[in-house]
Amino acid sequence: MKKSPLHSLHQRLGASMAPTAGWNMPRQYTDLIREHLAARAACGLFDISHLGKFRVVGKELPAWLDAHLSNSIADCRDGQIQRTLMLRQDGVILDRMTLLRENQERFFLIGSASLADADFDILSRQVQNAAVEITNETDSLCILALTGPDSKRVLASTWHEIPIPAQGAFCTFRRGNQRCMLLRSGLMAPDSFELICPASAGIAWFEQLMVAGAVPCGQITGEYLRIRNARANMENDINHLTPAAGSLHHLCSENKNFKGADAIRNDSPPTHRIISLRSTAPGMTFEPGSEVRNLDGYVVGNVTSATQAAAGGHSYAMAYVSTTHTAPGTRLHVTSGGSSVPAMVEDTEVC
Repeated sequence: MKKSPLHSLHQRLGASMAPTAGWNMPRQYTDLIREHLAARAACGLFDISHLGKFRVVGKELPAWLDAHLSNSIADCRDGQIQRTLMLRQDGVILDRMTLLRENQERFFLIGSASLADADFDILSRQVQNAAVEITNETDSLCILALTGPDSKRVLASTWHEIPIPAQGAFCTFRRGNQRCMLLRSGLMAPDSFELICPASAGIAWFEQLMVAGAVPCGQITGEYLRIRNARANMENDINHLTPAAGSLHHLCSENKNFKGADAIRNDSPPTHRIISLRSTAPGMTFEPGSEVRNLDGYVVGNVTSATQAAAGGHSYAMAYVSTTHTAPGTRLHVTSGGSSVPAMVEDTEVC
């Protein structure tokens, strides 16, 4: 099992560790309620260094990326961030990725933690006849994420010289001889920030952000944010699905050809798709694998991943549900272990 470059710091801070996508990552620190409140109302600090990280350079990059990723590179300008998909030839999702365009000849990709090696292998096999070079930097770089309304102040007070990017954008900067990036991509939440730095600098950066007021948060709180903000993941929600069934068809350009494009354009509309659910009874929990039923008691789907807000709040879930029951506001029930949790389809777009 891999360890984050911040592993010794997590242990020193008293984090309970747990396997996450092949990595030993902090599950929570000392107080789960404090973590939830920080991430929602102040500033939560996360180590997400386990995500796949790839640098891609070359003179034929836009055309090469357009052939292998679903979203149109022409719609992403220098300094912007784009969500995109990598598909199999039959249209099934291989990974959901975040693309950063530095310039015409330099891009950066962030993928799922559990698929980093597979992603690199797939992309590397496609560069033989192109003037493209791809480097796997998953183990050599850290990613620290900041969420909550106080995140911008924490960043500014820690490194006042770094420009704060607009939503959906990023900037590159240097700290000494280290080349780094500050993203505002929404990887954790709609307006979260992410710092990418060399692995050797990760502990010092994490500690500096804590001094400025950021509260360390673990995977439980991270999962709450992900599911609360309708971010499907490969491990639980969209593995083996097409973009339409994964509710990610909006990440597929209609104006270009890419691997899997013909399959998804000729595919029949899905009978089920991924949606976001919220419990309508505070304090009641969802469980992954639970059946989703309509108000007449018929099974219409199942929960793929779930979480509960701390302090008896509402639970949230991603669920694979019949398309006849996916309209926002639809009332459903989730059944598990003899209990029934009333739920409602959220109107948040899956991303």
